[in-house]
Amino acid sequence: MIFSIQRYVEDYAAKRNLNDTDQYAVKLANLYDGERAKCDSGDEFLRKMHRIRTSFFVGNGLDRSRFENQLLSRLDRKFKKKINPIDVFPGGVKASRAKLARKTRSIGNVLAQFKSDVEARAVDAFWQSRMKLKLMPKPETIGQALIALFIKGVLDGKGLVFREVGSGIGFVDIVVFLSATPHLIELKMLKGKMTGASQLQDYMRQENRNTGWLVLFDARAHKSRKETIPSRISVPEGTISVLVVEINPVPPSRK
Repeated sequence: MIFSIQRYVEDYAAKRNLNDTDQYAVKLANLYDGERAKCDSGDEFLRKMHRIRTSFFVGNGLDRSRFENQLLSRLDRKFKKKINPIDVFPGGVKASRAKLARKTRSIGNVLAQFKSDVEARAVDAFWQSRMKLKLMPKPETIGQALIALFIKGVLDGKGLVFREVGSGIGFVDIVVFLSATPHLIELKMLKGKMTGASQLQDYMRQENRNTGWLVLFDARAHKSRKETIPSRISVPEGTISVLVVEINPVPPSRK
């Protein structure tokens, strides 16, 4: 849902030839998805909108109050009935949020918990038939949605999640901001040989980052798992950390 809201705001701004230089659409989408259902009135949510720090209105010479009223009306007509205040990651993220609250808030800890939760509760989201090794259409998009929902849920407003951020001539799958530090995350389905490292390396160079995360959803058949996946890859730009999420585990009955 959050990405549909983001795209809607971006398209609305583009049609009006408005420049969004500081990701106002992303900030508003995060706010609307997380807070709109909790607000009984439009005025209550408008006050929250007005607290978003952005140069969007000054940069475009807009009357902020008037624009926000118009935009909220549009968003409510299109999305309000679809907003669900309950976590939509399979099984929810409340328990994981509590676990992470007791640890140092780092992207490594967040992604490790994501791996654990997907392997425990979300494997079936990727498959039409795991027995026949038939994945759902666009499984990387499913993985992208799951990781964004999970991270947004466990951060609980203490960070920002961006999807498909433009970098050079490509797009970084996920960028997570923790304490103003951007973390680049590239997602790939692992069906044969590992891919994604060179692509992420390019993004690291373009964004001047010396770290990046490559998340691999391992869908390989068990008998074909000959390639060993490294946990870290050294590149001229720095270090790529590799996280393998098992989405095709061996059934307990076959162990």
